[in-house]
Amino acid sequence: KTRVLVHRIAYLIRMRRESPRGILALAYNRHSAVEIRRRLGDLIGDDARGVTVLTCHALAMRLVGASFAGRANRLGQEDFNEVIQRAVALLRGRGLPPDEVDEHRERLLAGFRWILVDEYQDIGPEQYELISALAGRTLTEPEERLGLFAVGDDDQNIYAFNGSSTEFIRRFEADYGARPSYLTENYRSTANIITTANAVIEPAKSRMKAGHPIAINRSRAHDPPGGDWTQIDPVAQGKVQILPAGGDAIAQAQAAVAELKRLSERVADWDWATSAVVARDWSYLDPVRSMCELEGIPVQMANEEFTGVWHLRETRALVNWLQGRDSRIVDVAGIESWLAGQVSNPWIELLQEAVSEYSLETGGSETPLDSFMEWLAEWGREVRRRQRGLLLLTAHRAKGLEFEHTVVLDGGWSRVGQGEDADAPRRLYYVAMTRARKTLTLMRFLGPHPFQDAMANVTSVSWRRDAPVLPSPDRELSRRFQKLGLRDVFLGFAGYCAPHHPVHEAIAVLVPGSPLEVCTDGDRWSLKDVNGTTVGQLARTFEAPKRMRCDFARVHSVIEWDRVKSDAEFRAGLLNDTWEVVIPELVFEPYH
Repeated sequence: KTRVLVHRIAYLIRMRRESPRGILALAYNRHSAVEIRRRLGDLIGDDARGVTVLTCHALAMRLVGASFAGRANRLGQEDFNEVIQRAVALLRGRGLPPDEVDEHRERLLAGFRWILVDEYQDIGPEQYELISALAGRTLTEPEERLGLFAVGDDDQNIYAFNGSSTEFIRRFEADYGARPSYLTENYRSTANIITTANAVIEPAKSRMKAGHPIAINRSRAHDPPGGDWTQIDPVAQGKVQILPAGGDAIAQAQAAVAELKRLSERVADWDWATSAVVARDWSYLDPVRSMCELEGIPVQMANEEFTGVWHLRETRALVNWLQGRDSRIVDVAGIESWLAGQVSNPWIELLQEAVSEYSLETGGSETPLDSFMEWLAEWGREVRRRQRGLLLLTAHRAKGLEFEHTVVLDGGWSRVGQGEDADAPRRLYYVAMTRARKTLTLMRFLGPHPFQDAMANVTSVSWRRDAPVLPSPDRELSRRFQKLGLRDVFLGFAGYCAPHHPVHEAIAVLVPGSPLEVCTDGDRWSLKDVNGTTVGQLARTFEAPKRMRCDFARVHSVIEWDRVKSDAEFRAGLLNDTWEVVIPELVFEPYH
């Protein structure tokens, strides 16, 4: 989908000689926007710089003049929907005299003539109205409407719980008099993976691609159905494997990791950073992480990203340095130089990744300081770390990603969420499967499975009846990892301590990974450093996992908080204007 959107932009610029500055591409999230810009740059070079690539939320914020900076992590979905509604009202000239509406709209559109929308199946009512207002769907004069191109796949609509609906992509042809084209060539997966995924999604009702099955792209049509792994792996021979997972999440984790280790031994240049384990719920991934740590396999959880990036000590230090300079212009090289001079830690590395993405978006050119600050605040809302090991993530989080080797865990796939139709679990499982490029392993608990049972006669599937012999599970495999967020801690703790209180100095020397001790103190959990100084407390609303105790704690991050960000009811008694807050990671294990 993204490939055809990017090539459409290239066609408009190179063949139709349209101005890049007249083209607006709308992406589902920042990660997708960066990917569009990266591919576009690879395809048409410097011409890509003039194309505007934004999320719907970012476009709406720009239209109404709202700011991410300083409040990016306090904006919820309702706030964004309200901003989009304001943007729609502006585009439609609501409240203006009729003779001023056209001029007002032209000024807002800033010369855009073409709109291209990625992942159209994931838009909700607010985004639909925004795109409609941009394109001028309700305008009577055809020349006043913008050219509109949308790409989507109703088989991959998995965000109904968040308001998205396939209703809008199904109405697109009627709404805009559009001509549909079916994208049925798969450039990612082997023929065996494609055939198996087709078998899973085909029974879904009211599919737009019914009668248009996905097939491998023409240039690979004569490849072996299992690709290179037809010869590399004598066990599966490139087929999709269904692997017994035992009776619980721990046995499944052991079997899944054992299978990935088996595959890793088949090639000399195996890279764990090209593989992933996908689950319906995060809870199934905890024992996989524990197993990887016991086996020495590099691993990262995709839910480790922190939504409070804008408030991080490291981010605030960067912002303070930028604002303290005489110049109101920033250049990527200067920021990279400053970051290189800081003591390295995971958050400095994350900011370095951010600057790399910013360089991609701006072509490395100098930009106004305010533009960079606004970009950084928005980027911090949807941050995704670069993959450095085996990635553990849910199917919802995996959307838009691909991996050479993918294991899909069993458990929870029958559940229909709020606002979802009966086929939503099937679509979610299909999305999980289609992340795989070279090998796909589907785990299976004992008993029936909502989607695998229909694969009994699918020739692209290998049923592994030989359940692996697994060792007795270590106690560590029952661990639960919790990285806390802003809502989980008492943000004002150090703010109520006098400016010269030892707590401030104690927090100042803490870094990510510093060990902590957790103890209960009345109705709160307290965090102590190695010297026994209380450096923070958890919120009264925090609840530990039932029947589990905290076995280990360490510093996940340190953020900066202040009087202004604090709710008005908590400002009385604050003795500092700014202070630091410790955000911990807690590791729980069952009572024995």
